[in-house]
Amino acid sequence: MINIVLCILLSICILSESKAQTTAKEFISAAALKQGMQDLNGAISDYTHALELDSTRFDVLIGRGTCYMNVGKQQEARSDFLKYLEKDPMNLDLYYSIAITYLYENNHAGALPHLDKAIALNQDYPPNRTMRGQILSYLGYTVTACNDFMHAMNMGDKEGADLYHKHCGNSWDSTEGYVLTWPVEEGWKMQSSMEDSTFRLIEFLKEHESPDTWTEYGAMLTLRGFEPGTTLHSFSASIKNEFTARAPKATMRIIAQQKNGPNPWMIIALEAPMTTNHKKPESQLWHLVMGKSTIYGNFRAVKEKKLTHKLISSWTSFFRSGTIIEK
Repeated sequence: MINIVLCILLSICILSESKAQTTAKEFISAAALKQGMQDLNGAISDYTHALELDSTRFDVLIGRGTCYMNVGKQQEARSDFLKYLEKDPMNLDLYYSIAITYLYENNHAGALPHLDKAIALNQDYPPNRTMRGQILSYLGYTVTACNDFMHAMNMGDKEGADLYHKHCGNSWDSTEGYVLTWPVEEGWKMQSSMEDSTFRLIEFLKEHESPDTWTEYGAMLTLRGFEPGTTLHSFSASIKNEFTARAPKATMRIIAQQKNGPNPWMIIALEAPMTTNHKKPESQLWHLVMGKSTIYGNFRAVKEKKLTHKLISSWTSFFRSGTIIEK
């Protein structure tokens, strides 16, 4: 008799659970329809009923959170998104959505920890990189922002490329700019950026290196408003003069050049057995390009007496991958 009663009770529980799940599915279907019809409050109500009937349907949290976000209830939206991430922390799009809720509240700094976590989980997901870069740029952290834009750009992300060229490349001139992508896979990171009305300098270092202890250094220099009649030869002479001020025994040689065409260019090598500032040898390879009213100078340096043929070849190929863009 007891067994019969237990079976009946078990059957009732199974039927009740099945009915609850079916009802939850019906609420979810109704909520999705209402969400599509922009009845967001109605959708929120149906999603809530579905969760009350079947708490295992945590996927409902995304739909309800999105509705909350679109009706201006950002804290409720974040709560749903964070609950979902407890079950599925690899949903990278959801970290992006959480960042959006903070931006709706004009709380840029609040979004950063969530994007940091997403990027720690997957460094190669461009949307979170470009979102974090824009927030960092807004907050004034230009160097870190440009590293995010550059990383996304090197993954083929168009938005990342557009943001990099807008905020970080040597392209602040009104008519043209110069684009050269420093490869993230080699460990390059933007170190600093400075400019005034006549020049712009962007410095690059390898990851984990500092301005005082670098082994390889890179820079992009843009100079506009130069004296009429200035040539790449005269500009290269001024570069040598600047270098010999801290490396008296420095020598310069022309590696390659193109004198004709709309954008003449030169590759020059500067080599010194010793410098006065860091007491070590230093060699530089420069790529100079003449624009319409601008000179672009890109260079890399190592603390070696001489540049090897292999290094010159690889660096020349890198420099020649850059291009002048018309605006």
